[in-house]
Amino acid sequence: MTAKKRWNVKKWELIKNWPYYVMILPVIVLFFVFAYLPIPGVILAFKSYTIDGGIFGSPWVGLANFKMFFLGTAFLRTTRNVVLINTANIFFGMTCSIACALLINQLFSGKMQKIYQNILFLPTFFSALLVAKFFNLMLSNDKGLINVFLQSIGLDPVMWYNNSIYWIPIVVIAGIWKGLGYNIIVYLASISGIDEEIYEAAKLDGAGRVKQVFHITLPLLRPTIIMLLLLSIGRIFYGDFLFIYAFVGDNYVLQETLDIIETYLFRGVIGGSNLSSTPDYGMSAAIGLYQTLLGFLVIFGSNLIVRKIDKDSALF
Repeated sequence: MTAKKRWNVKKWELIKNWPYYVMILPVIVLFFVFAYLPIPGVILAFKSYTIDGGIFGSPWVGLANFKMFFLGTAFLRTTRNVVLINTANIFFGMTCSIACALLINQLFSGKMQKIYQNILFLPTFFSALLVAKFFNLMLSNDKGLINVFLQSIGLDPVMWYNNSIYWIPIVVIAGIWKGLGYNIIVYLASISGIDEEIYEAAKLDGAGRVKQVFHITLPLLRPTIIMLLLLSIGRIFYGDFLFIYAFVGDNYVLQETLDIIETYLFRGVIGGSNLSSTPDYGMSAAIGLYQTLLGFLVIFGSNLIVRKIDKDSALF
């Protein structure tokens, strides 16, 4: 086929598929506006921002913003907390989601499957503030349901909000409970795509339901599990700001355990006492850039490891 004919074929394909390009155009525009257009603002991390100078007219300070963060006490605390919380969320969240999806899939009644899916999916629609309020009603020092129950059986109440050691497990449990239903649906969708003939052949060979799960379902779920794992690892340095802040608020006792990069950034942008008496946009931009670079390195490294183990399961 000559070059002219190939061009005519490509031109015809473009004309034939124009509705699809029109449909995806708003997505491209939104992605460009919110993902690529703000990229020049990264230079703010190397400047001391002033309102008069703006982003491009403010004086350069080099790496001073990074040094201020790395040499401060918040660097290790916030990085440790966000990695610890997200690692626990990834491990326990994926384990619970896969286990629940497998259990629901084993139900013979399609009606019962729908009921369990709806019950587990319901918390996904709850806002972070509502989830935090729900746990507050359970864990309040004086009138919380758990403390009321402990007092009713003659035990001393637990002062949850006066001890930060309890709160990483509490936040992890709350996060898993809120996101469990969505993750279950993802895994159930993957399970439904498995050919039923494979299960029928396994039954003829005498494989029970447990063996089918471990020798058919889980191995065929591996690409989905690896893909979701890589996507989660890529955001291991990003915390759910609204969710964490709804729990922490201005409780300085909990900040030692639950203070993450986003909540620290928030207090810096609005002029919190941890950074300065006035908003420090340059330092906040520097912290955000540090967070982005770490996330990129982690997901790139994780994908490289996956490519060496199983090339077909890698993202790129």
